[in-house]
Amino acid sequence: MCFTGVILNPRRQQIPELVVKRLHREIMENPHGFYIYAVNPEVYVRTLDIDEFKSLFSRVLSQRPLAVHFHFRYASVGVISVENVHGWRIGDYHVTHNGSVWAYINERILCDSLKLIMQAEFQEYLFNKQWSELYKYIVEKGFYGVMFIVNRDFSEIYAVSMGKSVKYYQIEEVTYATSGELLVGRELKSVRRENYINGVFQITHNKAKILIQKEV
Repeated sequence: MCFTGVILNPRRQQIPELVVKRLHREIMENPHGFYIYAVNPEVYVRTLDIDEFKSLFSRVLSQRPLAVHFHFRYASVGVISVENVHGWRIGDYHVTHNGSVWAYINERILCDSLKLIMQAEFQEYLFNKQWSELYKYIVEKGFYGVMFIVNRDFSEIYAVSMGKSVKYYQIEEVTYATSGELLVGRELKSVRRENYINGVFQITHNKAKILIQKEV
């Protein structure tokens, strides 16, 4: 059911090979569309071409980017098309989602995540940073999973979770926030990991700040 996340690398460290291999495995397991947005180097790509993307993704990570936002799609709702590749721009934000939205589960063309973020209410609550209203709205729509919302310079990074944990790692001075297990039980030196679930969280290199958290 897709894989999405954010990498923050303020000291421009080398991304560990173990992490790179894990991400490439996720690419192969989620073959229906690929997105990357990075700064320093600046890259924005949404594609269905797995070979093109694997090469690009490796090249970007090897350049020790300052920040990366990515999504690998496994199609469940909606056709396999570039339109349904995550990493959609709305206003100043890029949005990805690993999960489902039950209100739009019967859509045939557009994927359920895209239908959600197209709604005027979703965009209004996001642009005004009305987190309680946004969270209540998406839960009422049957939101499940993890959504990442990133602005263009990565000064704002939000993770929205319902029923699925945001995994927050710090490994060798690089921060990873993902929608699924990154290392599958394998650890590098100096790994710190925390899980965040059922709420809205602001992600930084130093910590994940809780904006809204609810017991469900």
